[in-house]
Amino acid sequence: MVITKFINKSCVVPELSAKTKPDAIKELTQLLFEKKKMKNYEPALDQVIARESTESTGIGNGIAVPHARVPGMKTLACAVGRINDGIDFLAVDRNPVNLIFLICYPPSDQTTYLNFVATIANLMSDKDQFKALLKADDNEAMHKVLEELSESYDQKQEDSIKAYKNEPELDKISHGHADLILLARLQLHEEMLATAKSGKNRIKDRIAGIRAMLDPRILKHFDKLSKGRAPALVPVEGDTCQGCFMRLPSKFVQQVRNDNMRLHTCVNCSRYIYVV
Repeated sequence: MVITKFINKSCVVPELSAKTKPDAIKELTQLLFEKKKMKNYEPALDQVIARESTESTGIGNGIAVPHARVPGMKTLACAVGRINDGIDFLAVDRNPVNLIFLICYPPSDQTTYLNFVATIANLMSDKDQFKALLKADDNEAMHKVLEELSESYDQKQEDSIKAYKNEPELDKISHGHADLILLARLQLHEEMLATAKSGKNRIKDRIAGIRAMLDPRILKHFDKLSKGRAPALVPVEGDTCQGCFMRLPSKFVQQVRNDNMRLHTCVNCSRYIYVV
């Protein structure tokens, strides 16, 4: 995913005026509203704050990803704010946050959101890439850095998937992270196909290619979930599965977060899960 498709240059702030976590969230939500990325400011802000109250979205390494599902939006939109001195965001590593990616998305775009957050987390886990974004002079430079980094990351993901396809069948079942990427892409493309007005054959070809790379057992469970309780792949937020909205044991969520060698499913609804 090239994340700058969902980030307008005008929604990138080189230096937020906010000095606190609540004010930063308000400032970035207001920005999305002013740039006409959403119709109603207060309901969106309420959703972001409500989500933040369950667990901080400061994911560590100086990054925070406050977010919310906002009915009425047509597509995912993100505002990016930079605070060079950092602010306390109650992050998981207890370190100050310098970059805030505030994300609002329609309920139907949950898979897009999942891919978006995963891309940000991977891009910003690299210290050099993080520093490059901090050093960018203005909003256009920050946007360009994000675009170049995400385009490079997207190509690396494509290459890794091609390499994964050539691995021995017996080894594939243990590569949970690669399977997770494949499932997320499969779900995203199936959602695209359902709403596409053109280019359906190309999307179908991509779906066929992705399905060919997945272990039949994983694919069988995915198809069963998609038919009976879609979406089949959902995030876990604040220890709560976003498929069945049941709270999961904290120890289990931590295990899922730390173990990327296996796919994990919700103990309540059996959906594939991903901790954000």
